[in-house]
Amino acid sequence: MAHPRVREQMAAFGVDVLVLCGENNVAYATGRVARSQEPARAGATRSVAIVTRDDHLVFQPPSLDLDDGARALAAAVADCSGVVAIDEYPSVVAYAALRERAPIDAAPLLSQAKIVKTPDEVERIRAAQRLNENAIDIVRPLATPGARQTDLTAAFFRAIFEFGATGNTVDPIWNIVPPSIDGAGFTLTGHLPFPNPTTDRVLTTGDVMFNDMGIDLEGWASDFGRTWIIEREPDSRQRDQFERWCATCAACERAIRPGSTAADVARAATAANGGARPWFPHLYVAHGIGTESAELPFCGTDLGEEIEDQVVLAQGTILVLEPVIWDDGHGGYRAEEIVVVTADGCERLTDYTYAPYEMSVR
Repeated sequence: MAHPRVREQMAAFGVDVLVLCGENNVAYATGRVARSQEPARAGATRSVAIVTRDDHLVFQPPSLDLDDGARALAAAVADCSGVVAIDEYPSVVAYAALRERAPIDAAPLLSQAKIVKTPDEVERIRAAQRLNENAIDIVRPLATPGARQTDLTAAFFRAIFEFGATGNTVDPIWNIVPPSIDGAGFTLTGHLPFPNPTTDRVLTTGDVMFNDMGIDLEGWASDFGRTWIIEREPDSRQRDQFERWCATCAACERAIRPGSTAADVARAATAANGGARPWFPHLYVAHGIGTESAELPFCGTDLGEEIEDQVVLAQGTILVLEPVIWDDGHGGYRAEEIVVVTADGCERLTDYTYAPYEMSVR
């Protein structure tokens, strides 16, 4: 049977037939996980799930980029009656083939289903995060003067697949951040450009690195972020930035409980940072995670508090907290913590050192 929360939300949204072409959505709804492949091959061998109120079908049509595959998908949907919803159109020909059924967007339905994780799903995300952290144990000693960012990426990829990862969801980011925004290049927001793609840049002593990476384990994502200093201990200003980050993160965690809202989390972060938003203006202070590395809910977006006060957290909701403390002219500190909402608060799923910064009591 398809995931109970998927069928529950189909009923709530009045959807009779749910067509899933996104591999992560197929895995979530049916438990069928796509194997890791080269992207072109994966696109040609993707599975499709057709979920009805009481059953589901997973099949692998001929390439959905071609007429035969699109016709096979349309024929399978034609056998089902009622309101159709689809998560994504894999090709223009697939869109043309399904157009007569006038499918509605499945995103709201899937978002509502995924926003609360079952205990088993929480443990799957915890396992994915632990695998990610184990890979970082391999990479961290390699981040020394003379190494290249691409060397770290190669080591990370080798480690995650040797440890059994199903795929890579976030291309590893090893941003070397300058002390001042003026030295970082132009951005539309006027703030620090982050994230930047990995290059063959050579690391040097004293570089401050914001890193970020995520993997997939049997359909469930992880998210890892820390700040490293290459071959040097943090100075007093950098330690102070870290302590302020800890205080901001702790304020967010105190605000997280069943019934609190996404806006409550953003307000707590802002208050802990003296009234200034501790996150990049083009991002947010927290986001959900599950079958995607970033999914609902989001806290601190440009939608504003009125909208985010309508996003209510529940037991089983998972958030990735990622505040940033930035003192222009002196750089900053960024890290990520994954937390799950419990019956009376929240619990961390992340379990990793903050070296070379001092540990702080939450």
